[in-house]
Amino acid sequence: MRIQSLWRYPVKSMQGEDRNELIVEWGGVSGDRSFGVVDITASAVISAKREGRLLEATATLTDAGLRITLPDGREFSPGTDLDDNLSCWLERPVTLVGAATHGSGTYECQEDFEQDESASVRWDGPEGSFVDESQLHLLTSADLAQLVRERPELQWDVRRFRPNVVVDVGTEAFEPWQPGERYRLGEVEIEIEKDCSRCVMTTRPQPGHLDRQLEVLRHVSKTHGNDVGVRARVRRTGIVRVGDPVTWLN
Repeated sequence: MRIQSLWRYPVKSMQGEDRNELIVEWGGVSGDRSFGVVDITASAVISAKREGRLLEATATLTDAGLRITLPDGREFSPGTDLDDNLSCWLERPVTLVGAATHGSGTYECQEDFEQDESASVRWDGPEGSFVDESQLHLLTSADLAQLVRERPELQWDVRRFRPNVVVDVGTEAFEPWQPGERYRLGEVEIEIEKDCSRCVMTTRPQPGHLDRQLEVLRHVSKTHGNDVGVRARVRRTGIVRVGDPVTWLN
């Protein structure tokens, strides 16, 4: 098994970065979901679960700091100008905040994933990062290949699932990872926590001709108990790179 691809999402629910390497700290990937867009009126961190337009924007981290590109191609650094343009685009007063100083994020999604206007469900995430729940999210090549075999007419693009790590498990039969198992990924050691439950994010349209497909989540729910991929916690920090071996430890 080897690392196939690595992903980081500097701003929650915006397009992220396909990386050659990631620094993994105790709280997860350095720079991952380290910023979020807060709805000032609702006092909630906006997610594409409720506001799918966020996926049309792109966030990147460079040596110079965070850069956000809006759908019209304009680029901004954090500040009043960005907040004003985000508010205009999303048609509500919003501001960009850092997870390190914001505290626990409050999120919203709709009660019925097929009806964007259905009632909201609210929950609080962990402090220090705007991840929904766990420090790391992993997929395998087997996860995606199985979905393609089952429903080849659907768009099973990895971006629908927003993983941090995609592992190439080869062509042999693959036994799904189990809670409690430990693995080494490059310098990093992780422990599998549980399967990753999917949500409306998997159905959202995205740039690059990725269509809205409600059937994606319908199929995952019916055939896979609504789970694809796994969540994990960090047991040893370090650097992981594309091509690094993935080794079972226990």
